[in-house]
Amino acid sequence: MADRRPLRGPGINTFQIDAARKVHARTVQARIPQAAASAASERFISPSPPTTSAVRRLVPRHVCNSPNNPPCASCGTMIVPSPAATLPLQDCPSMTINNWTISTRKKPILNSQELEDWENNKLKGLTLPEMIFGNSYVRIENTLHGWTLEFNALDALKQVKLADCGIRVSYSKKWMDSKQQKQAQRSSSPTEFEVDDSSLKIAHHYDWTYTTRYRGTEESKDQRYKFTRDDTQQLPLDKLSRPDHILFYDDMILFEDELADNGISILNVKIRVMDERLLLLNRFFLRVDDVLLRVIDTRVCVEFDENKVMREYKEMEGDYKSLLANHRISHSHDPKAALRDSNWVAQHAPVVSREYETLNFD
Repeated sequence: MADRRPLRGPGINTFQIDAARKVHARTVQARIPQAAASAASERFISPSPPTTSAVRRLVPRHVCNSPNNPPCASCGTMIVPSPAATLPLQDCPSMTINNWTISTRKKPILNSQELEDWENNKLKGLTLPEMIFGNSYVRIENTLHGWTLEFNALDALKQVKLADCGIRVSYSKKWMDSKQQKQAQRSSSPTEFEVDDSSLKIAHHYDWTYTTRYRGTEESKDQRYKFTRDDTQQLPLDKLSRPDHILFYDDMILFEDELADNGISILNVKIRVMDERLLLLNRFFLRVDDVLLRVIDTRVCVEFDENKVMREYKEMEGDYKSLLANHRISHSHDPKAALRDSNWVAQHAPVVSREYETLNFD
């Protein structure tokens, strides 16, 4: 007859190991949305039905429209991998929540043939920026009401003024004084007659900073749906600041120019989509070294369940030296580092103008 007395010495009881395995299995199963939903459906057969918000936490309601961007089996986030090294180079993720479809497209910068077409046909009179991602866009669409709001480089550049902006680089005055002095010396010579001022005129007949007050390209099949302005309202910052799970995120540059090594001009758009709402930021950032800094933000917030669109437009602008002096107080190790950060500039530059609009479909 076998001895059933427990073995003495260090070790873990078999029952403890089996219990640990069961706890681990339940933990892994709870992290899978499909398994959690099935388990919840069993619990929901009770006199007290669950709330709508509880169901949403268990069952992701968004639909991925592209087979290349499947939802994660653990958290439901739409997977957006890097574009594959194939021709054509592009990535077009898209997702749908209720009657809202969010889609983006990323492609390389315009080639020489496309640039020639833009200069001759689409943007006559405008010398194009150094880098243009003209085939990329971010699009928000309400499929039920036929309403679309898109952000792209072409429509943004169409709002650049074809006139002198009045902004000069830091050394322009010194250069003009030197030029006038040389021409004055030549005019005093017996062989010279009059001073030629043609070389002192502004060569650019457009806004060389590419400042655009672009708020998106809006299209609607029903003219009843239009934005209503009310500057007394605010974006729902309490909701947007919640640590909600981000289902989809994208960030892309629409155009960029280094202004002949005198600063930078860049238009960037970001979007993040949560289960109940989305937030889009279209930002134009301008830095002219030793002259000024400018930030133009367009924020779009969409509440999916309320079928409500909110758009806030804000301009911030400040003198370069004034903002630099403000930064030196707290960051003396690199006084110009913050001036290269659009977020810091947007927080510290004075607000020039602000507009707030809403659009309700219900």
